Amino acid sequence: MGHVVRETAWCTIDIDTRVGRVFLQERWQYIWKVQPGLAAWTADEKRDFHHRADRSIWAVWSNRASLGVVGKSDFAKRFSRKKIPINLDVRWVIAKPHWTVTVTKIPADQFVQSSFNWASRTVSLDTNDFKTRLFCTGTPKVCTTQTPVAHEFGHTAGNTAVLGRGDEYKTSSPHRGDHGSILHSGNQLRSRHFRTILEEMNKMIPDTRFSVRSL
Repeated sequence: MGHVVRETAWCTIDIDTRVGRVFLQERWQYIWKVQPGLAAWTADEKRDFHHRADRSIWAVWSNRASLGVVGKSDFAKRFSRKKIPINLDVRWVIAKPHWTVTVTKIPADQFVQSSFNWASRTVSLDTNDFKTRLFCTGTPKVCTTQTPVAHEFGHTAGNTAVLGRGDEYKTSSPHRGDHGSILHSGNQLRSRHFRTILEEMNKMIPDTRFSVRSL
């Protein structure tokens, strides 16, 4: 069978059926903006931002989860007792993006709230979003660290309020006590963060169902 590939509106999923491996990639097209008073983006700065953002996403999301598979397909039978790794990353493109990402250059000591919109496939970031941030929230206070770009990537991977699985720090979330979660204020993954991905994967190979086996 080789590779089974699914193109969605928000990502491309590639299942390598020969070795049992999954690769998810999002195509990001950037819009580069500058806060007044700062110098324009250079080509090197743009490349540096993308590489650092990609590395931050990779560090949190890639090779952190192992998937399991059940079903009647040949693939499911061959890999039913094996752990299937999943890698996730972003690719910088100039056409046909999954996501349009606006990045604003801001001073190094400034904080700007990042955001995303599932319906329009847009993300808003700034030049400090690959820096680790300290969050101290709750009563009693719990302190965690998070890389903002990895949090926003989590939203683009299907963790959105539109689907009933958005930010977990909000009072309406059943997971608001899970401060370590990447969708809250930490950098840790949970099985639930792969729900939308698995829903797409379960459409790819007949008689085959994936789940998160371990994190």
